[in-house]
Amino acid sequence: MNRKRTIVKKISGGLVVPVIRWYLSKKRNVNVGGLHITVPQGVFHPALYFSSKYLFRFLKQQHLEGTAVLELGAGSGLLSVYAAQKGAAVTASDISAVSCKAVNDNAVRNRVSISVIHSNLFDSIPRQYFHYILINPPYFPAEPKSESDHAWYCGEHFEYFHKLFEQLPSYINGESTVVMILSEDCNLSNIKCIAEMKGLCMKCFEEKRNWFEKNYLFQIEQQPGKIRGKIDYLSKNPTQLFR
Repeated sequence: MNRKRTIVKKISGGLVVPVIRWYLSKKRNVNVGGLHITVPQGVFHPALYFSSKYLFRFLKQQHLEGTAVLELGAGSGLLSVYAAQKGAAVTASDISAVSCKAVNDNAVRNRVSISVIHSNLFDSIPRQYFHYILINPPYFPAEPKSESDHAWYCGEHFEYFHKLFEQLPSYINGESTVVMILSEDCNLSNIKCIAEMKGLCMKCFEEKRNWFEKNYLFQIEQQPGKIRGKIDYLSKNPTQLFR
């Protein structure tokens, strides 16, 4: 069965990929769940990839009013726009300046307020705690050669994940939910190992297969015994619980 699926995937990929590349060569407008989203050339398209739809479905099941939400690597900002529409205080960040402009434009188009930050992971995000952090990461082990490549390639030695898991604990507490989506096509064992090295654990709480691949939703949490420093910080800075 796995061999058949691999063959089908290769054949389908050979047919579909050229069409997708052509479609993504121009700015596109798309309606997703009643939201009007413009996707510029080079920005990850939320309607074409199952990972975005799967994460969007998760978000729609959450009570977001009054929460603080971060979409890390926001792309076109679909999740951010939805969360803001539901009453969350939303921060959206991306390493791509084109993506950041797209998020701002889509926020205006859908009449919501979003704090958009041009940032390499958490580098430019002020320290604060979020109720939800949503991550649809790059996971192919190669060096990004262009701005748009950052949506796909995590570095030859998984540098993206080393940095992500190093910085993440400063932005979460016991009330935070960090959700990351990954595909069976990535090196899950490597990514989990990096998380553990940084004092975090990845727990798969849902999985779903489509025609091409299986996707997993992971919740990322701090390992027991790794939060003492955070408790000390909160006791000295109680106003930082959620900003």
